[in-house]
Amino acid sequence: MITSRFTHTFMASANVERGSCRFKAIEADGKSVIRMEMFHQTVPLLAGATVDFELLNGTTLDQARKLAESVNDRVTGILIAKP
Repeated sequence: MITSRFTHTFMASANVERGSCRFKAIEADGKSVIRMEMFHQTVPLLAGATVDFELLNGTTLDQARKLAESVNDRVTGILIAKP
């Protein structure tokens, strides 16, 4: 159900930007985070932006690395829909 609404939203939108990305575990402000890095500047909306995902307190850098590896094994890119 969520998947079909998600798919429908992107398919219905004519303004979908796509880009390939990867995820990397880093430490920021003393916390482990997952950073999304774009391979190419193909998504103008994200030009110059940094996208980090906060992880639960206590998540070690090693755990974050394993999570980033797992995400990289499954996620191939990002889709951004603009109304």
